[in-house]
Amino acid sequence: MFQKLWLTTGKNYYSHDKPLQYFLSHLNFKPDADLDALGHYVSTKMIEEAYYVDHYAKPILKMWSVRGEEINYVEVSPSHLQTLYDLLRHGVVSKTITGERDLLYHFISGYVISDAGFFCTITLTEQTAYGLAKYGSDEVKATYLPNFLKREKPWMGATFYTEVQAGSDLGGLETVAQQSGDGKWRLRGIKYFTSNVGLADAAIITAKPTPPRPGAKGVATFFAPAYLPNGRPNWKILRLKDKLGTVTVPTGEVELRDTDAHLLGTLDIGIYIALEILTIARIDNSTAGLGLARKALWEAYLYGNERRAFGKRLVEHPLYLRDLVEMEAKLQATLLYTLTAAKTFSDVAYAERPPYSPAYYYARLHTHIVKNLAAWTSIEITRYSMELMGGIGFLEEFPMAKIHRDALVTAIWEGTSNIQSLDMAEAFYRKDAGKALLEDLATRINKLRDEEARHKLTAALQNIKDFATEALKDGVELHSKKLLAMLGKATAATYYQEWAEDSGEQWATALSKIYLYTEVIDKEIDSNLVRKGGEGLQWML
Repeated sequence: MFQKLWLTTGKNYYSHDKPLQYFLSHLNFKPDADLDALGHYVSTKMIEEAYYVDHYAKPILKMWSVRGEEINYVEVSPSHLQTLYDLLRHGVVSKTITGERDLLYHFISGYVISDAGFFCTITLTEQTAYGLAKYGSDEVKATYLPNFLKREKPWMGATFYTEVQAGSDLGGLETVAQQSGDGKWRLRGIKYFTSNVGLADAAIITAKPTPPRPGAKGVATFFAPAYLPNGRPNWKILRLKDKLGTVTVPTGEVELRDTDAHLLGTLDIGIYIALEILTIARIDNSTAGLGLARKALWEAYLYGNERRAFGKRLVEHPLYLRDLVEMEAKLQATLLYTLTAAKTFSDVAYAERPPYSPAYYYARLHTHIVKNLAAWTSIEITRYSMELMGGIGFLEEFPMAKIHRDALVTAIWEGTSNIQSLDMAEAFYRKDAGKALLEDLATRINKLRDEEARHKLTAALQNIKDFATEALKDGVELHSKKLLAMLGKATAATYYQEWAEDSGEQWATALSKIYLYTEVIDKEIDSNLVRKGGEGLQWML
């Protein structure tokens, strides 16, 4: 019966998604049966559970036991918890920690799962296990890492970074870390946004060792279990947040009261470890946001294929079809770029440690660009897909409202557009990764067979170079957001055109032209492009 509410119920979000399969083949990704099973599970089980939790079963904080003990219990439905365990059973965290698959496997799972709440838990678990596996001491890893690899009821994680006065500005942290005579660390402070609190069995926590040093260089990164060996909570949950979306992940405030913790890495590289772990979440934010966009557009397409108005189906109306193909082109181009960026980071992640090589900063540069591009693509497509369904799309009893509410957070989580702009500028100019990106784009563009695309993208690339040079004269920060957007669209258009030419598919050629015209050069598209591009949507039926 749920299929009467959610039209894509039963569609395999992995194997039935033909553009995804084309792009993974293009990136030489080795197929995996667990991802196919995950795609089926998400469309037949998870989306219904996510819908129900969002509407009727929000997490509830229970602070005290019947005996008056402080228990930090966040109550969720048994099926909510089982859904998380089911998702983890597909290896979306464990396979990357054991080395069976690289991080790209995990990032792809984000696109397939995409529910911003459920996948937030998965992301935080990946981050926690990654930080522990890469930077934990041998003793700490031996004690805790096996818990994340269990098939039955594996541990889940969290990251406690944000404070009231210090969100993206990690240098402003006031949480302190004190090392006792026995060498153990204890943390004191309040963390203001702590997602997955109450479900997490452990967390990555940022703090400043005493005496605290000013600025970000004074930050250290720690691993801490949620409960002590005697069963007592290692921190106190103060409250849960009431949020616009992402209801399926509890987000709260936490007080650290002499919280037992283990240092990750060394004190001098703590801020780098924290930001490296954050990079995983930024890529997850990008792939999952585009997964939300795919689900929304898929719903709108199926609805438009059935709904009739003025004597014919909505998809037979030129305006409706044009809307669909423009969004499909934007989604596909952004997805290909995002997956390419995810692979670029995945290729260097475990091999790199501070001080990082140019290859790491090149990967990081792409991360900032796609995080911004994917977030705004997700927000735009989910909003417009809602509009394409008319009043039905605006009703909470159907999926589109939840999908769009969840998509809105993608521009906020893991650093807003302004933060991505600043971080991009640092990697682009100070780390000299911009030079490598511009050279790579020039090489790719010069090899394009389509003369118009080659000419227009060459001009776009020159505009970027000129703008980047002028920005240095007037102040990089002021112009960094425009540069971020220019880089995103030009890179996505280049990668997409390159792939379309290799594919030999007429619909791919049409969609790549549509993206070039609508996102890079502002040229009107004609009916032939719309018709050909529309053929590239028929796989959704």
